[in-house]
Amino acid sequence: MSTHETDDGMGGWTPTWTQAMTDFRGEDGEPPFDDVTVRMTVPASVGGSHVRVELSNLFGEDPVRIARSAIGVRGRFVEVSLDGQSSIEIPAGTSRWTDPVDLTVSHGDEIVIDLYLPESTPHTTANGFTFDRSLPGDFVGSRAFPLGGSTPVETDESREFPATDTGTGPEPEPDGNGWSLPPGGPFLRTIEVAGAGAKAVVVCLGASSTAMGWPQYTAALLPADAGIAVVNRGIAGNRIRLDAPSATPSWGRAGLSRFDEDVLGTHGVTHLVIAYNSNDWSLPGRVTPLDEMPTLAQLIDGYRELIDRARTAGLAVLLTTVTPLAPDLAGDPGREGFRLAVNEWIRTSGHEFVDFDVAIRSVAHPSLLEDRYAAPDHTHPNVNGSKRLAQVMAEALARLQL
Repeated sequence: MSTHETDDGMGGWTPTWTQAMTDFRGEDGEPPFDDVTVRMTVPASVGGSHVRVELSNLFGEDPVRIARSAIGVRGRFVEVSLDGQSSIEIPAGTSRWTDPVDLTVSHGDEIVIDLYLPESTPHTTANGFTFDRSLPGDFVGSRAFPLGGSTPVETDESREFPATDTGTGPEPEPDGNGWSLPPGGPFLRTIEVAGAGAKAVVVCLGASSTAMGWPQYTAALLPADAGIAVVNRGIAGNRIRLDAPSATPSWGRAGLSRFDEDVLGTHGVTHLVIAYNSNDWSLPGRVTPLDEMPTLAQLIDGYRELIDRARTAGLAVLLTTVTPLAPDLAGDPGREGFRLAVNEWIRTSGHEFVDFDVAIRSVAHPSLLEDRYAAPDHTHPNVNGSKRLAQVMAEALARLQL
């Protein structure tokens, strides 16, 4: 499991980018890595003068060996070690922190993480939607990164969005109407920086609409000197109450199950945003058994437990309202009524909240997404929609005067 107890003498570590690791065993969209370099290019939320990364093999059944790795910023790459050794082995079921490297990162920088995997390594512990896979060979730190890649996966009807894969799905449309598919990838759970300090660390816990990138867009909107880290712990398909069904393990452990690891296990966390959408009640009877359908009271109890656990740990909590469902579900009185009731509770419960529903719903048809904010499935936000959610979240954070 993740730990921050390593005494490396640096102190003051702050997460600048995170993802929630989930289980891709048995989901065959991505072939094994074998004599290839994986490159992940992700945005920095806050800056610092030193960097370290957390590499996770939480769901692997065998050790993962990374023969060589590096961190790059603005064209400068620094090789990474663990306990002074360039070859890193991550035992099954564990995470490891690399040694710190002297590398300056600024707010908004793109951080490049290269991992060379010399032997057959299954795609098991991962997240994100896009990353780069090289042609065979060690290309760690290479300016000319020769892309190999795998076969793009079409939209998966059971997921209602493109499945995680190398280069998945079409590139976002220039007008922002395409899928919002932020970068991520295998084995990389956290990037932390030291040397600058942070006023607040905001962890965003949620499902696909969160995983699709509004937390990263929020971080980009904040002033460079704000000192606020906004980090993403969203998992596509995730639910508050129930773990993933066996057929789709990548939907992850329930928010209640992974709270300690993904929220409290985030170094320096001060704020929690609970940003779940409709999976708890839109999936039962369609993709999962109908007997998994919660009552409204059961779902609200799930929210309350997350809130209570966060407050017990000293965290401030924000809720987000649930955005409109796909048109076929919006026309189902039971499911749409459930969504409206959840939103009514969020708005009247006395907790701080951000009204994502109002931000991207149609003015003329409030049970549907506004067209300019809708991804092709009309359930998830597109790039414009994710940026609109980021705007209202950044405004909320400003009101809180963190």
